[in-house]
Amino acid sequence: MRSYSKQRAAIEREYGQALQKLAGPFLKREGHRSGEMDSRPSLGRGRMVFGAWRCLLDATVAGGQARLQASDRYRDLAGGTGRSAKEQVLRKGAENLQRAQAEVLQSIRELSRSRKLYGQRERVWALAQEKAADVQARLNRSDHGLFHTRTSLQKLSTKLSAQSAQYSQQLRAARNEYLLNLVATNAHLDHYYQEELPALLKALVSELLEHLRDPLTLLSRTELEAAEMALEHARRGGQATSQVSWEQDLKLFLQEPGVFSPTPPQEFQPAGADQVCALELEEGAGGVAGDRGLEKEVQRWTSRAARDYKIQNHGHRVLQRLEQRRQQAPEREAPGIDQRLQEVRESIRRAQVSQVKGAARLALLQGAGLDVQRWLKPAMTQAQDEVEQERRLSEARLSQRDLSPTAEDAELSDFEECEETGELFEEPAPAALATRPLPCPAHVVFSYQAGHEDELTITEGEWLEVIEEGDADEWVKARNQHGEAGFVPERYLNFPDLSFPESGHDSDNPSGAEPTAFLARALYSYTGQSAEELSFPEGALIRLLPRAQDGVDDGFWRGEFGGRVGVFPSLLVEELLGPPGPPELSDPEQMLPSPSPPSFSPPVPTSALDGAPAPVLPVDQDLDCPGPLDMMVPRLRPMRPPPPPPAKAPDPGHPDSLT
Repeated sequence: MRSYSKQRAAIEREYGQALQKLAGPFLKREGHRSGEMDSRPSLGRGRMVFGAWRCLLDATVAGGQARLQASDRYRDLAGGTGRSAKEQVLRKGAENLQRAQAEVLQSIRELSRSRKLYGQRERVWALAQEKAADVQARLNRSDHGLFHTRTSLQKLSTKLSAQSAQYSQQLRAARNEYLLNLVATNAHLDHYYQEELPALLKALVSELLEHLRDPLTLLSRTELEAAEMALEHARRGGQATSQVSWEQDLKLFLQEPGVFSPTPPQEFQPAGADQVCALELEEGAGGVAGDRGLEKEVQRWTSRAARDYKIQNHGHRVLQRLEQRRQQAPEREAPGIDQRLQEVRESIRRAQVSQVKGAARLALLQGAGLDVQRWLKPAMTQAQDEVEQERRLSEARLSQRDLSPTAEDAELSDFEECEETGELFEEPAPAALATRPLPCPAHVVFSYQAGHEDELTITEGEWLEVIEEGDADEWVKARNQHGEAGFVPERYLNFPDLSFPESGHDSDNPSGAEPTAFLARALYSYTGQSAEELSFPEGALIRLLPRAQDGVDDGFWRGEFGGRVGVFPSLLVEELLGPPGPPELSDPEQMLPSPSPPSFSPPVPTSALDGAPAPVLPVDQDLDCPGPLDMMVPRLRPMRPPPPPPAKAPDPGHPDSLT
C-alpha cells in the first residue's frame, strides 16, 4: 500500500501539472475576449460559444488542481504509520504463536521419546525370547554338549524365562506410554489447528485491519472526490454548451469591427471631365429613345436570369434524387455520390450568385428607361414551362419506380447540360426537320426504352421511318420495320443527307434529277427462294446498297435487312427518298391522321410553380406572358423533355439542341 501510494502520488502530480500546462496557454490566448464578453451582461456569458469554451478550460484547470491535491494525500498515506503498526501487531502475535508452537513441539518430542523407548524394549524382549527358545529346544533334545550338563541347561532355561518375563513387562509399560503420548499429541495438534491458530490469526488480522481501515478509506475517498469534481465540471460544461445561442453568437462574431463588417457600396468614379453617372440612352429615329447595345444587354441578362432559375430548380430536384440514392447505395459508391452532391450544390450556389448580380443589372437597366419586362416575362415563362415539364418527367419516373442508377445519371446529365449551355434562351430552336421531306429515314444512334404508351422502343443500329416532324420538345414520331409507330427522342436519331457523291449530282442538284434512294419500305411480305434472296415482312425497312450507274435493271435490287445482305424483287418495295415535295396521295398510310396524344399529357403550364423558388426580379410584377406561347403549334406533343443521349458528343451530322 505504501508503494502504491508513492507511485500514485507521482502519477497524479504529473497528470495534474499536465492539465494545467495544457489549459494555461489557451486561457492566455483567449483572455483578450473575456473583457468584451463580460461587458455584455445582457447576453449572458453562458450563451456564447466562448463562454462554453472558457467553462471547459476552467474545468480542465480545476481538474488539474484536484489531481494535485489527490497527489498530496497519496503522499501522506505513503509516509504514514501503517508500516510501524504492522510491525507492532506482528510482534505481539508472533509471541503468542511461538508459545503455542513450543507446546506443540514439546508434545511431539515426548511422543518421539516414548516411541523410541518402545522400540528399544521391543528389541530386548525379542532377543530374550529367542535365547530362551533356543535353550529349551536343546534341553528337549538332550543336546547339552561337552561343557554343559542337563542340570545346567535347566538352570539356564529358568533364568532366560525369568528375563523374558521381565522384558515383556517393560515392553508393555513402554507400549502403553507410547499409546498415551500418541493420543495426547494428536489431540494437542488438533486443538492447535482448530482453536489456537485461528484465534491467533483472527486477533492478528483484526488488529491489523483496524490500523489499515483509515488508509484504505482515505484512498477510496480521494478517488471518489476527484471523480465527483470531474463530473461536476463536465456537467457545467454541458449546460454551458446547451445554453449557447448559435444565432446570437454568429451575429456578434460577424459584427467584429474590421473583420466581417460589410464594406460600403462602391460608387461610380467619373474619369476626367466626364460627369455622367447613369446609363445614357441614345436618341433613335424620330426622337425615340433606344439603344440596341443596351437592349442586347437586357436580352442577355434576362436569358441568364431564366437560366439561373432553371438551374436552381433542376438542381434541387437532382439533390433529392442523389440523396435518396446515397441512402440506398453500397459503401463503395458513397464517395462518388458525395462528390456529385458537392458539385450540384456548387452549381446551385453559382447560379444564386449569378441571379443576384443579374437582378442588379436588370434593375439598373429598367431604371434607365428600358422595357425589361418585355424580355424578362417570356424568358421566365419559358423557363417555368421547362421546369414544369422536367418535374412531370421526374414524377413519371418515380411513379414507375425507376430508381436505377441510369435514371439518376439521366437526371444529372440533364442538369449538367442545362448548366453548361451558354445563353440558353437567346438562340432559336433548330429547325432541322422543317425542310426535310416526310416520310424520311433515320438511323438510330442510341437505344431507347419506351417509358409511356405513346413512345416507341428503339435499338441502336436500326432504321426508322420518320412520319411526323419534331417540335420544340425534340420528340418525333417514327415507325419501325414492324409497322409500330410512336414518339422517340430526336437526338437519338441521325438523319442522313438526301444526296450521295456516287450518284453524280452535287448538293444543289442543278440538273433536277431525283436523289438516289438508299432506304425502301416493303409493301408486301416476301420469302426468299434461294440463299441469295432476302426474306422480309410487310412494312419492313430495307437499306439499299449502291448500284452501278451503267448497270442493267433486272428487276432485283440488292439490300440489307436484319443483318443479312441479299437481293429481292424491286416491285415489292417503294423507295422512301425522292424529290422534295408533298408525299404521294396514293399511299394510304400517309393519309391517316396522327395518333391521338397520350392521356397523361399535362395541361398548359401556369406561370407559378408549386415548390419552386421564385427568381430575383428587379420589380415585383406578374410573369404571365400571353404573347408568343399562345401562338404555338396546335398539335399536342408529349409534355416532357426528352432524355439526353448516353454520349456527350453526338454525331456531327446531328447537332445538339440548346434545350
